[in-house]
Amino acid sequence: MSYPSHDGYDRRPRSARPTVKPARVWGGGVAAAVVAALIVVVGVMISKRILGIRVLTPDGASAYGSAATTGYAISAAAAALVATLLLYILMVSTPEPAKFFGWIAGLFTVLITILPFMHSADLIEQIATAAINLIIGIAILSLLASIGRTALEEVPDPQPYPYEQPGGYDARGYEQRGYERPREHEQRGYQRRDYGPYD
Repeated sequence: MSYPSHDGYDRRPRSARPTVKPARVWGGGVAAAVVAALIVVVGVMISKRILGIRVLTPDGASAYGSAATTGYAISAAAAALVATLLLYILMVSTPEPAKFFGWIAGLFTVLITILPFMHSADLIEQIATAAINLIIGIAILSLLASIGRTALEEVPDPQPYPYEQPGGYDARGYEQRGYERPREHEQRGYQRRDYGPYD
C-alpha cells in the first residue's frame, strides 16, 4: 500500500509505456525491400544462368529478359514496403503486434509460394519460382519481425501523478507547525503530582 508524499504527488510506481520509433521501423522496412529485390535478382541469375531454368514473373510470363526480372524485383520490394506499413499499423493499434504480423506474413508467404502453380508452365519453372517466392517471404517475415522487436522502447513516466490531499490533511509535520512532542505522562493521560517525602 502506498501513501501520498508530502509534496502533493502520488509516488506509486507506474509501468513503463511502450513507444514506437517510426524512423527505425521504416528504415528497416526500406532495407528489407532492398534485400527482397536482391533475392529476386540472385535467384533469377542462379536459376537461369547456372541451372538453365526460366523463372515466372508475377503475371505468369517467363522472366527471361532483364525487363521482366526488374519488374519481379520491384514487386518483391513493394511487398516488403507494404509489409512494413502493416507492421507499423499493428504496432500502434494492437496489443500483440508480433503475433498478428507473424500470422499475416506467414499466410502471405504461403500464398506467394503456391501462386506459380496456378499458371500454365513447366513444373520445373513453377518449382524454381515457388522457391524464390518462399525465400522472399521468409526474409521479409524474419527481418520485419526483428525490426518490430527493436523498434519498441519502454519509456517510464518522468513526472509524478498529482494526488489530491484529503480534506483537513496537512502534510507539514509537528516541527513545521511549531508543535512540541507531548510528554510521556501526558500521552498516557496521567496527571502530574508532586509527592512529599512521607506520602
